[in-house]
Amino acid sequence: MKPSFKYWIFLGAIYFAIISIIVASLIGSWASLNESQQIALSDMLSKLTPFPLLGAITVFFIIGALINLLFNDYIVPILKLAESARIISSVNPKHRAQIKNSSKEIQYLADIINQSADAFSELQKDVAGKIAVAQATLDEERTRLAALMSELPHGVIVCNTDGQVLLYNQQAQELFKEDSTQTANDTPTRGILGLGRSIFSILERDPIVHGLEMLHKCHTSGRTKMVNNSMITLRTGLCLRVNMAPFFTEQDGTQIISGFVLTLEDMTRQIESDSRRDMLIQSLIDEQQKDLDDIRDSITNILGRPKLDPEELYNYRKKIDHASQSLHAKANEARMNYAHHLRALSQNENVLAHNLLEIISKNITERFSIKVTPLAPKGAWLQLDSYSMVQAISHLAGLLQSHSHVPELIMTLTSGEESGTELVIAWPGIEVQLELLETWQLTPLITDTNGNLLNFKDTINNLSGRIIPTAETEDSCSSVTISLPPIDKNQRLAIQTEVEHRPVSYEFDLFKRDEWQEFSQISLRKLTYVVFDTETTGLNPSRGDEIIQLGAIRIVNGQLLYHEVIDQLIDPKRFVPHESVAIHGIQPALLLGQPTIDKVLPHFQTFVENSVLVAHNAAFDMRFLQLQEEKTGIVFENPVLDTLLLSSIVHPNQDSHSLDVLAERLNVTIVGRHTALGDAIVTGEILLKLVPLLEAQGIYTLAEALTATSQSPFAKVSY
Repeated sequence: MKPSFKYWIFLGAIYFAIISIIVASLIGSWASLNESQQIALSDMLSKLTPFPLLGAITVFFIIGALINLLFNDYIVPILKLAESARIISSVNPKHRAQIKNSSKEIQYLADIINQSADAFSELQKDVAGKIAVAQATLDEERTRLAALMSELPHGVIVCNTDGQVLLYNQQAQELFKEDSTQTANDTPTRGILGLGRSIFSILERDPIVHGLEMLHKCHTSGRTKMVNNSMITLRTGLCLRVNMAPFFTEQDGTQIISGFVLTLEDMTRQIESDSRRDMLIQSLIDEQQKDLDDIRDSITNILGRPKLDPEELYNYRKKIDHASQSLHAKANEARMNYAHHLRALSQNENVLAHNLLEIISKNITERFSIKVTPLAPKGAWLQLDSYSMVQAISHLAGLLQSHSHVPELIMTLTSGEESGTELVIAWPGIEVQLELLETWQLTPLITDTNGNLLNFKDTINNLSGRIIPTAETEDSCSSVTISLPPIDKNQRLAIQTEVEHRPVSYEFDLFKRDEWQEFSQISLRKLTYVVFDTETTGLNPSRGDEIIQLGAIRIVNGQLLYHEVIDQLIDPKRFVPHESVAIHGIQPALLLGQPTIDKVLPHFQTFVENSVLVAHNAAFDMRFLQLQEEKTGIVFENPVLDTLLLSSIVHPNQDSHSLDVLAERLNVTIVGRHTALGDAIVTGEILLKLVPLLEAQGIYTLAEALTATSQSPFAKVSY
């Protein structure tokens, strides 16, 4: 209840009590008189009334003045002192109570509070010094971990079992940067990699869930140090080899899987590079044709002319010997290059059948311009070396094109738990020699860990499979079947690897998670926020003013993420008044060529997914976004918190709640004022300092904060 309301209630209660006592006394006195006395008193009443009435008014005025003095000089200053004391103890030890035009007693109390604040500040410095010593060791370990992750050649993402991203390195961010970029003609993108976001917004859900299930099965069966392998493609065309390993926490004396670590290896460039090397090897083979022609020409002459001159015969034999030596050297060179450049890790991995066929189809189409039709059931899993399979089938497509000009391939995969897997590769309407398929099977593709050459036939045999050409005649065929046995149910679902132990110590709050609870009941400290601000052409959104700059920053677990921000200029397609330029300093020339608001909002909508929107005087910024709903179809249904309203809840007796005053009160340094991102960062820091002040008033959850701000007098402002 506001002090002014209490003032009028208190004053009214005193007036009512005084009037009630006077009226009761008059009624009692009147009742004690006899009839003649009452008549005599009635005759004198007109002469007696003005003096008591004047006295009563004088008394009421004196009482009102005293109560007003009491409230203004004692009650209200005491409330302000209480707010100042809470600020000092909670968020800003440098703040000092400043009470103007108050009584000496209140001023004395303010001095005592300020002296206590000085002592508290000194104590905090001593404690901070001790904490700094301990923190230095922790920071050193964190720095080592950060350095280790930054130097890793592959992307690393750490998630909890709900798929929430807890940690990632720069390499992982680079892999998904292109996938989260959107141009004017793009369709809505997938999610953005960021702390607190879901991994399922950027990677296909099924392989991740499937891998996690396999890790759980391995763990319950007693296996440790498990790594599950799979292959995943992104919308951008990137082919990723994904290794998944679990991490554990202790619960009730047993270890449970509390999350997983993904290492991401970009195989796209390697596949493309291998394709180029394939073509180089093919060109090297073509160059051998000259030597073959020389040999063939010499033999033809020798056989066709049996009575050759001895010297001429010697020259032909010398020519054959020279060409054969050259041919042998080039063949050896081609074989070695092919084997070493197309080396794949000798390990099987879990891969979705339709995903594998899509990768093979894309590779063949880009390299040989052959139309490929892949047919595979959804949800079918294979355990094989997908890299070797891609290279082998692409090599077959190259042979078919060069020898028979095959225009189309149909790849049909069938899979059953009992029957195993069959991949049929057909080239309808064209027959090729069986000798060509034999050459394909025996061509060296990879080297094993010992450096021995392996061909595709060896690779399939190692999987206990078979390669079966479908013969049309004795020496020709129109398709080939690759048959693989059913997966042994008793075999390991994940590959165990021994990893050298690294003594890395760290303690991130992000690794701690609560069980699922309703969004509105989540603690204010645990919520994910997106703090945003806009700069505009003016202050009247309903009269045509437009956004010219949008800035936003994410807050996860009480930390401002300075690497997860939006700072975007926007072309408003209208005149920018000089009065507005004088405030934000954005010259109209800077806006030319920038994206329009309908191109920026889709990315912003993805950026704020599953978070609480925060702004200072949020009604103003939200009005601009709401007016874009009809034009863009983008609706922001996120909960919204307003730092202006929150400040009015925790500091109801303060005179101002502007961003500058609030920043000064809470000891927040303002950098980049009147820039969208600068104001968003300041607002974010203010929000973090308001949270403990809200908790001191019993406001702990989002629902409680929204209910409290709806009662603020500033909540009635509209634009």
